[in-house]
Order: sequence, then C-alpha cells, then structure tokens
Amino acid sequence: MLKQKTLWGLLLMVAFVLLLAACAPEREGAEETTGNGEEADGTEGTEESEEADKPEELVVWINDEDIAEDVSTEMFDRYTEETGIEISYRRVAMPDQVEELALAGPTGDGPDLFFQPQDRLGDVIAQGLALPINYTEEEMNGFTDVAIDAFTYDGDVYGAPVAVETYFAFYNKDIIESAPETIDEVLEMSKEVTDASNDQYGFLVSPEFYYLYSFMNAYGGYVFGEEDGVYDPSDIGLDNEGAIEGLTKYQEFLNEGLIPKTLTVDVLDGLFTEGKVGMVFSGPWNMPIYKEALGDSVATAPLPAMNGETAPSFIGVKSWLVSYYSDHPEWAEDLAKFMTNDENSQVYYDVTGELPPRPEILDAVDDPMYAGYTEQVPHGTPMPNIPQMAQVWDMDVAIELINNNADVEEALTDTVQNIKDNMDVSGGLSADE
Repeated sequence: MLKQKTLWGLLLMVAFVLLLAACAPEREGAEETTGNGEEADGTEGTEESEEADKPEELVVWINDEDIAEDVSTEMFDRYTEETGIEISYRRVAMPDQVEELALAGPTGDGPDLFFQPQDRLGDVIAQGLALPINYTEEEMNGFTDVAIDAFTYDGDVYGAPVAVETYFAFYNKDIIESAPETIDEVLEMSKEVTDASNDQYGFLVSPEFYYLYSFMNAYGGYVFGEEDGVYDPSDIGLDNEGAIEGLTKYQEFLNEGLIPKTLTVDVLDGLFTEGKVGMVFSGPWNMPIYKEALGDSVATAPLPAMNGETAPSFIGVKSWLVSYYSDHPEWAEDLAKFMTNDENSQVYYDVTGELPPRPEILDAVDDPMYAGYTEQVPHGTPMPNIPQMAQVWDMDVAIELINNNADVEEALTDTVQNIKDNMDVSGGLSADE
C-alpha cells in the first residue's frame, strides 16, 4: 500500500513539473516575436500568441520636463488607441533614472521603457539594465548613422533614437550684422562690442567642459583614442598639446576681460535674452526661449572656425531603452519603435523643436532659425558611450581652475591625472596603466 501511494505521488509530482514547464514564460533561447506578432525572422506569429503575450499596461519613465510630458502623452494615447495597451508613466530626471532603475528593476517596480543620452549607455550596460533592440535593415536605415552608432555597444543596438542635439552659435542681428566666421574674428568683434561695466558683451560661452571641448578638439585634443568604433579609455587626449592650445585660446577672452570669470549658463542666457550679447554658444533647448525674447533679431550659425575648420561640437543622442527587467520586452520594444517612427518623430520635432535623427525630416527642415543647428551637426563629435565617460566630466574642475587664472597646461595635466587615477580605482583602465 505504501509503495502504491509513493508511486501515485511520484506520478503527480512529474505531472505538476510538466505543467509548470508548459506554463513558464519563454525568455532565453525562445523564439522571439515583435510586438506586432511577427517572428524575429520576419514571419507573422499567430493571433493567439500575440493576444496571449499582450500586456494590459506598459510602464514608461519619461524625463521630468513639461514639454517631454506633452509630447510623450500624445504618443501614448495613439499607441493605446492602436493596440489597446494602456501606458502608465512617471517623470524621472534623466540623470536619476539609471540609479533608480538599478534599485527598482529587481523588485518589479521599474519601467518597461526608460530614457537616456548615449554617454550613459556604457554605465547602463555595465549594470545590466537594458536589452538590445532588434532592428531590421530597413528600420536601421530610417535613422542617421550617427544616431545608430551612438547606441551601438559591442555590436548590439540598445536604443530607439529620439533626438540628436548639439550646440551652435546664436547671434543678435541688432548687435552684429552676421556671425564671425573664425574665432579670431570673434575675438576682434568682442573687443569692439564689450562694455563689461554695463554687462554688454560681444561673445559668451559657458565655462563648462561640454562647450569648451570645441576649443580643445579643434586643435587636436580628444577624449579617448578610438579605432574602428572602439574606444581606448587608457588613451586620454585632454591634456595633449592640442587641448592646451585650444584652452589657451579660450583664456585669451578671459585675460582681455571679454568673458566674466564668474559666468554661469543662467547668467549667459539672461544676458542674451536681454539683448546685451552679440553671440553665444548654446543648443536647441534655447531656441524657443531666445526666439520669444528677441524675435526676428536672433539667428543661428555653425560654430566659428578654429584652427582652420568649423569648430567641432559634442553630439548627443537621446533614446528610449528597453529595461532588462521588463516582463514584456517585445511590447516595450514595439512601443519604442512606435514613438520613433517617421510620424511620431515629426510630432516630436513639431512640439520640442529638437531634431529627430531621421534623414527625411532633417532634409525637410527649412526654418532659417535651424540653419546653424543643421550645419553644425556634420561637424559634431559623438560623446563616447563607454562607462569611463562618467569620470571625464571632472574636466569641469580644470575649467574652473583656468577661469581662476591657473596655468592651462598645469590645470589640464593635474585634472587628467586625477581622472586616470579615478578610473584605475574603479577598474576603468587597462592593467598597463
């Protein structure tokens, strides 16, 4: 009798295990489908599998800006109308999303989609927070190469690119008739226009590494050595002869009293909108603000030439990423692709003024206000997307020292050494360093 009960118990246990195996969600090694019910090889999946996998809701973390909320909710409503999936969203500042996701994801409180610039991508991947996005060749061709490259890591594409941004020159036509074409012409114009006692300036640039990298890179400075799209964090070129020469050129403006040493980006924006500055370096985020303040008096141009060529600028790409912890990664990917298709990319541009990295939209922009923006993009340098880039922003320390009369070479050498030391401590440099 005992043997008979044992046999029945074993049979029931085997049946239960088989039932669990049949009901378990297929993730690794399973045949992948897109959110539209298509198999990864392009064939259509069954309607039954599509409906069975479709979630009632997807959770999205958007940036904490009113304009981001406006454009996102419009797209969410469209997606719900097309698929029946409700979208729940939360405003989380981009700099905070990675840290919050690392905590919230494992507990099931994170999003299906989140929003990041490409210079955080290496950190995101190092922490295992995102999944690659599966693109067909046709889908990839719908984006600019720089946007896809920005979110490519170890051969996989991790983002659905939303916007490409960089800074360029804004100028006030009431003060200067046209934008100076070279940095030496900017210097001469500034000497003629500047009256610091009355807060009037010919040219201002915020004393931040983000903007002043143009001076460094134009003369041969660089962040990391690169070969075939692979960055070498042990090769930092921010204290080489070119970087020193570029920031020495910037320091000329300080030494001549043409740029206040206590300048901040908020003060720069305030002075320009008050009509007290001839030219500034800024980006698309200020287009509506400057336009509202100065009307037809404001125009744009690419950065002035430095060292014989249009000065380079940092290129940033913002993108939707699929969370590693999403219970519905195929549908999260589908939503990301939906929000960055041609139609919705046009909506994003119309609402935010930021340029989507889609060639058809870029080629169709005919607003003269965008002339500097579109002309500058080809001269841009993508911000490296490896984790060590987080340490490089400490270059702001060198900029602050230079603004306070420090020797340029000494400030750069000391700061770069500190960056290398910090990378070494965190395991970011090679064993040879």
